[in-house]
Amino acid sequence: MAALGLYTAGGLFWAFLPFFVGLNISSGGFSQAQAGSLGSGYLIGFSVTSLTALWWVSRFAWRTLALPAAVLAVSALLLLACVDGYAASLGIVCVIGVTMGIFWTIAYRIFSESANPERSFAIGIVVSYTALALVSFVIGRHIAPQFGLAGASYFLGVLILLLGLSSFLLPRGGAASDSGTGEFIWRPPAPVLLALLGILGTAFAFAAVWAFAERIGVDAGFNAARISPVIASNLLASALGSVVATVLAARGGRALPLLAGMLLLLIAVVALAQPANFWLYATAVAGLGFAIGFVLPYQMGNLAALDSANQFVVLIAAAQGIGSALGPSLGGIAADAGGLDLLIATVAAVIVVSAAMTLATLRAREAS
Repeated sequence: MAALGLYTAGGLFWAFLPFFVGLNISSGGFSQAQAGSLGSGYLIGFSVTSLTALWWVSRFAWRTLALPAAVLAVSALLLLACVDGYAASLGIVCVIGVTMGIFWTIAYRIFSESANPERSFAIGIVVSYTALALVSFVIGRHIAPQFGLAGASYFLGVLILLLGLSSFLLPRGGAASDSGTGEFIWRPPAPVLLALLGILGTAFAFAAVWAFAERIGVDAGFNAARISPVIASNLLASALGSVVATVLAARGGRALPLLAGMLLLLIAVVALAQPANFWLYATAVAGLGFAIGFVLPYQMGNLAALDSANQFVVLIAAAQGIGSALGPSLGGIAADAGGLDLLIATVAAVIVVSAAMTLATLRAREAS
């Protein structure tokens, strides 16, 4: 329960990201590149925390880390509601990212130590993304239109405060298998590194499109009131994709489901290049969510299987964070430079490379 609570709390700002980018463009006066880089700033903070988890995750009591992180996140969100200016906002979202990284790293460590990592990761996504879909819908439909960025920040602060209470359910120390003083290795083996790069590429591809999903709908001329349920449907579809992954994970085999999921991700991204009508846009956004919810448990489970010592699984959050941090920023630069077509082409190429890297690790593992 503690892992699910922290995992959900760690995803709240991510669920808010499309509206955060949109509000900063429409109300904050920022360019697409600036607004996208604010999203990247949050993810950079997230990545720094999770990338250093090899050192801290087994050396400090998880409860001691999670509770102050919740307080810091709430404080940062309250400050975000009050400040103006790009530099101040960038600094604050970096702090928020640090706290979210703590939540997700602890949750991933708990999930990976279960008997069936794919199933645990999938259940985490199902529970978390269902809750995040509801949050996203409420923000997009009711809070952001009436109260703007300040209202959304207050709302997220209250939710993180409540979910942060799940930290009291964490063990007083770290993982039961950790002594807290053992040596740590910074360099993962080649197959583990390739699996991490595959996760990074998938996260980049999804984030680059997700951050601008709301803008894609607006630029296509669709009614803003109809867009927020579509954004929420992406998160619900992610949960559904993980439900399917949970069922299939019990039957074994990763290569074919991974290939099918990556292909669906590619199709959904390409469909968003020029959505001819609202229903194509809605279907593509939902398909994007289903694909990412389906693919990630397999990619994470594959890494857990490669990492027999359960040492590098904490870097899953770092790989997701780095990839997701690059996505909105480079996506914004591509959109400013060559429009939506260049953004979509870049993302499609990354999906193909990511799929190739992940499938290569599966073949290497089967061969060994």
